Amino acid sequence: MKQLPNKKSCAIFLAGGAGTRMRGAVDDKILAPLCGVPALVHSVRAFEASGLFGARIFVCRDDAQLAAIQILLHQAELFFSERTFFCFGGKERRDSVLLGLRCASQNGVPADTPAFIHDCARPLVSKESLQELFEVASREGAAVLAHRCVNTVKRVPAGTTPGRACLQEDMERSGLWETETPQVFPLGKILAAYEKVSAKNIAATDDVSASSQALGEPVALVENPHPNPKLTVPADLRLLEVLLAD
Repeated sequence: MKQLPNKKSCAIFLAGGAGTRMRGAVDDKILAPLCGVPALVHSVRAFEASGLFGARIFVCRDDAQLAAIQILLHQAELFFSERTFFCFGGKERRDSVLLGLRCASQNGVPADTPAFIHDCARPLVSKESLQELFEVASREGAAVLAHRCVNTVKRVPAGTTPGRACLQEDMERSGLWETETPQVFPLGKILAAYEKVSAKNIAATDDVSASSQALGEPVALVENPHPNPKLTVPADLRLLEVLLAD
């Protein structure tokens, strides 16, 4: 298969999440306007501004969402037919990432290409963060955008019901980080990892988890000094607009 010319990295945009915790506040959270611009477009603009990408894969929920995303990309002058691909996701995030990675491989993206896996529900990602991720992943092999855990974290017994007293264990905060996206790996390696966790039905809540459980290889942390929250509940719409306006 012909390989894509002049590629640097590929972007896997995860757009097909169900968004059930939005409780109907919007029809589709990644298409919801934030300061007048759809959430998805904020992410894609940052990726384009970084100058790093030779291929982009959009993992969509269904035909209607795919068509809507294509229209938005055309309107924002962000659609490039020679390096933009679309596929459908699966039941869980793990399945959708695997299908997106397969799409990249099947469309000529070489196995050693850095693959940036990004949740489109994080519209505040910056081009500077993308560039730092690229530099660190090029040196260390894999990298994840993250921030230090600043809140006190408690471990409680499994099955604990809120509102009921229980013994709470303090966690050492200095060693705790909250991972964000993008998360970056060589395409061939992270594809192999997801093929393995899928075949064995291993739970993987993010890409670092899939890589660690399947390959056992280290991943570098890239500390993000800027807010990069995920659009999850209705209150996040206003929060993200305030952060974007600032």
